This record gives sequence, structure tokens and C-alpha cells, in this order.
Amino acid sequence: MLELGWVIDPGLLGREGTYCRPCAHLLRLSRLAEQCVWCEVPMVEEERAEDEGWAYYADRFGHMHPCCPGCLAERFGISARLAANP
Repeated sequence: MLELGWVIDPGLLGREGTYCRPCAHLLRLSRLAEQCVWCEVPMVEEERAEDEGWAYYADRFGHMHPCCPGCLAERFGISARLAANP
């Protein structure tokens, strides 16, 4: 079903559930490939991307879009958004 766009998770909320790919992505059951909304550079593994300074941009409709550190700096003047390492 994953190839057709559906994900089954028998453990979520104590009962079996079937989810579309975008919902499974938000629930972290299945990850979709993401890329920067402007330059289309692919986002690497989630934790590494966070360490490198990737962030999400909310458009005027409230939809979240991934942004690479370069586009954050160029479009919003946001730089040095690197995660603090304890």
C-alpha cells in the first residue's frame, strides 16, 4: 500500500489505522522526501538538517514549507540558525 500512497500502522492509538502519505509523514510513520521550497536542494536526514539550520516557512495559507539555510539568509536575512549542541 505504501507504493499506492497509503500507510498502515497497527500500533498508533492502540488500534490499527490506515493513513494517506501526507498524514503518515506528519505522524512520523513514514517520511516523505523534502526539498527547499525555493532552490529545491534536497533536505538531508531530519536531525542533520536541523543541525545545519533548516527551518519551515509558513505561507499566507498556513502551509509549512522547508527552507534551506541559504534561502533563509537570502530571503529573510536569517543566518546562523544552527542548533545548539549541548
